[in-house]
Amino acid sequence: MATPLIRRLLEPVVQLREGESTTAALMFAYSFLAMTAYNILKPITRSKFISDLGADNLPWVQLVAGILIGFIMQGYSRAIALVPRRWAIPVTQAGCVVLILAFWVLFQSGQDWASVGFYVLGLILGILLISQFWTLANDIYDPRQAKRLFGFIGGGASLGGATGAAITAVVVKEVGTVNLLLVSAAIMIVCLLLVVAIVRREASDGASTVGAEEEGVSGGEAIRMLRDSKHLQIIAIVIACAAMGAAIIEQQLNMAAESRLGPGQTDSITAFLAQVTVYLSLIGFVVQVGLTSRIHRLLGLGFALMILPVSLGVTGVVMLFNGALWAPALARVLDTSLR
Repeated sequence: MATPLIRRLLEPVVQLREGESTTAALMFAYSFLAMTAYNILKPITRSKFISDLGADNLPWVQLVAGILIGFIMQGYSRAIALVPRRWAIPVTQAGCVVLILAFWVLFQSGQDWASVGFYVLGLILGILLISQFWTLANDIYDPRQAKRLFGFIGGGASLGGATGAAITAVVVKEVGTVNLLLVSAAIMIVCLLLVVAIVRREASDGASTVGAEEEGVSGGEAIRMLRDSKHLQIIAIVIACAAMGAAIIEQQLNMAAESRLGPGQTDSITAFLAQVTVYLSLIGFVVQVGLTSRIHRLLGLGFALMILPVSLGVTGVVMLFNGALWAPALARVLDTSLR
């Protein structure tokens, strides 16, 4: 199974010219390292909060963070607009490294509020790292190239997610949960250097659109478009329902981990949540590379869209009748990998 998947993943790259294949390899490495760094941090954001403040308080922080992040991202957009666009991603990643190191220092003092701030930082990183990667990819590749290469470079994100979570699961009890922040920061620095290399390479080619200014859509215009388009309204409802379902499932997993492993067992909770992330990343990689196009081609888009809600409904029934820790873990794996 692994060999056909790898062959399928590399097939679009073999057909490229030397310069294009180098850029594609760099983009693959970028997505791989960005998700490696993030998935080292993600289990820690949950485990530190659960250990210090309890899983029952997570929904309240998520509610406030959902509102707060909107203002933070508005401020970020205005601040980063002052930086030349081609350097926006490296500057942002450098800022993320500084914040990660700052929280490493704060955790040494044992302040509970630091766990709240770190959890919010994790949510912001999840938005920034993914959006910035695909923004750069869309700047570099035209639609024809995207159809051939996005499966390859996007596969790096799934493999990076599995790698980062595996690192956390394996070494957390040896180095400690907090010290893993240093590992994530080091990987983020390497990722930053890769992005600088990609930006410089594309700028020297002269044919790239990296750094080109694009006219954005204002908030008022976006609301008007949503109001006038039933198609966009349906998409918004689907996304909202999916987000609510994902939040409920993740909360069930966090509460189950606290109940089964103990509220003060930070390293054990970190290791368990990291193990779940390993499985969901690997399954997501298999689904993306090996199954998605076949399902679309043979069974249609409608069938594909029904897979996620049906699977979540089934796992919800399983959780009603089985209190084992694997039940919410299975639901979380299916939710994220199929999404």
